[in-house]
Amino acid sequence: MIAFLDTDVKKRARQQRAIQAAAPVLAQAGWDGRGVEAAVIAETRDPLLDAQLQAEASVTGSLAAQQTNLQNAGTCLDELINFSAAPNSLTGLDADLSNLFSSFETLYRDPDNFPLRRGIVRSAQDVAAKFNRASSRLNCLRNDLNASIHKDVVRANQNLNDIAGLNQQIIEARASGGRAGTLAEQREQCLETLSGCVNIIATARADGGVNVSIGGVAMVCGAKTPDSLATYPDNNENLRLQAQNTGTRLKPSGGSIAGKITARDGGLAGLQSGLNNLASQLITRFNSIYRSGRDLNGGTGRDFFTGTDASDIGVNSIVTDDPSQLQAGGAAAPALETFGQGYAQTVSNLGGALSKVSDDLSSSQAVTEMLANERESARGVSIGGELTCLQRYQQACAASVQTHTTLNEMSPMQ
Repeated sequence: MIAFLDTDVKKRARQQRAIQAAAPVLAQAGWDGRGVEAAVIAETRDPLLDAQLQAEASVTGSLAAQQTNLQNAGTCLDELINFSAAPNSLTGLDADLSNLFSSFETLYRDPDNFPLRRGIVRSAQDVAAKFNRASSRLNCLRNDLNASIHKDVVRANQNLNDIAGLNQQIIEARASGGRAGTLAEQREQCLETLSGCVNIIATARADGGVNVSIGGVAMVCGAKTPDSLATYPDNNENLRLQAQNTGTRLKPSGGSIAGKITARDGGLAGLQSGLNNLASQLITRFNSIYRSGRDLNGGTGRDFFTGTDASDIGVNSIVTDDPSQLQAGGAAAPALETFGQGYAQTVSNLGGALSKVSDDLSSSQAVTEMLANERESARGVSIGGELTCLQRYQQACAASVQTHTTLNEMSPMQ
């Protein structure tokens, strides 16, 4: 006898007929067996493909989070950096500072030019304000990332509870001989959604449930959730991940939580550090040159820029209140050259990180699509499971035929 398997690629690729012995009929010679028949359509899954899709969901979730937040970081610098410019022709802040330094050199040759003095003050204030706004936006992005990490943890915990609930329903359905294919599909979706938040290890149980662990900590055991995820602040008030009940510190390597942590502590932190270094260098190096100049009253030795980094850089109020006290003299070119080198490196680091993440994300999405197509095709069926069922069906059929033959050979009842 041939065991028939469903082959509808789109609808029944992961289904098979469950065969049972057909009810016998009472014939003249006695009860007559009728072999086997299809009872219900049961679902079979390839656990390897499911595990691969869960793992790839973690990779994609992490890279997508990194890409989004690195792009957001670049948006924070829109006033400072023109990303569409060629690498060797940066605009934005670089051009603003070049014009500012050139104006100082012009003022050295024409110190009595008051319109030029007022223009220099306004330009310097604009440069400082751009640094301030960029720093504030990057801080807001960091806070948004922390809030988003917390939301992901809440969503992940809901997924853990849903998985435990579906485990309970599947275990009960299987124990009563019922079907659990739809429930298993729902659970797999929960597992992949959870994997998109944080990398997990899912292990099948003999009773039909799955156990889920994160970072070696058991989160789901059958129908129970012995632990859950939680956040805690580090010394910089950035949120980290831990197990709620055991207090185990977790370092996720995949999922959106890991991606956001990587973007916050990697690209964003590097960008904030680079921006602060640029502002600090501008303040220090420009002031060292500016101090040697003299104002219209012969005064000298004061600073032009105030503050220590991008968050608080400003222009000396003495100059903003009275442009005649602007000190002309000194050469600004060395400051421009030093600043330009650091500025270009900061832009390059962000652009390189974003480009790599975008390429990796495209590759991960392609792998996910391939695996999903594989699972939806007939090849997504667990071959081992099909062969086991085929052997069972054939044995049942052979037994039924043997019974039928034996009954036929018996003498009619008197």
